[in-house]
Amino acid sequence: MTSRTSHLQTLYGLGAVVAIVIFFAPLRALDEPGKDKEDEARRELQLKNMKHAAGAYKLSPADDHKQLFKFHENPILRFSNPILGTKDGTAYIWSDRGRPKAIVKIYTFNNEYFSHEWQSLSENALVAERDSTILWSPTQPGVRFEEIPDAPKPAAIVVERLQQMRSLARKFSATYTHGSGDQKPSELRLLAQPVFRFETRDDPRSLDGALFVFVQGTGPIGLLLLEARRKGESHQWHYAFAKLAGGAVAAKYGEKDIFLAKKYDHSGDPKQTFLILNRQTTAKE
Repeated sequence: MTSRTSHLQTLYGLGAVVAIVIFFAPLRALDEPGKDKEDEARRELQLKNMKHAAGAYKLSPADDHKQLFKFHENPILRFSNPILGTKDGTAYIWSDRGRPKAIVKIYTFNNEYFSHEWQSLSENALVAERDSTILWSPTQPGVRFEEIPDAPKPAAIVVERLQQMRSLARKFSATYTHGSGDQKPSELRLLAQPVFRFETRDDPRSLDGALFVFVQGTGPIGLLLLEARRKGESHQWHYAFAKLAGGAVAAKYGEKDIFLAKKYDHSGDPKQTFLILNRQTTAKE
């Protein structure tokens, strides 16, 4: 075979490859929009079903089941966590006179079965019912508020108080250990904006507050509540920390350790302030 013939064959080969690419590229381009629409439709339906599943719960104080907490229909977060394999999830809040009382994180690894992770944000006992059956009834406070040392006095203007809370939140840090043994804790990322903001004008104890989250991927793991609480004749910034994940969570304010929650024992004890209900199917309308 001459060098000229070999050269021509090489050119023909390259031409065939280019022709294949040109021919099939439009087909792929046509396929992608349909796939995107299918994924978007699935996500919209899944969000609707997760919202319906959360709304099926009724939460109330343990001593008055008729006084229902307010369910906030809009999720505070839509998230995923590729590190843990979470494909899709949402988080919802229940409140009383503005103050958050409980949070549930609904998520899936396979788009078929869902886990419901509950954390009490209440300083009192509460109950959660579904279909007139009590599924969760923590008897202990879910959070304990502590005064933030050296914090400024809460500002008189709402916007300035938000700025203060954002500044204070940045002084906290948190880590997550999903497994056990010698696994190194992972640093969590603080979302700059609170996911839930509340004013409590009708509560003499409090003036203003917000819920911040520490995330892995975009999934909520650590929960930081900041609140301007009454102290004497004025108000002072306080904090409370909680976790929203099965692993161990630790938190610091500056260099000071302020929170440690061990890995969930998976006992399914409904009296605990943190509870996981696994393999839940989404309630469909």
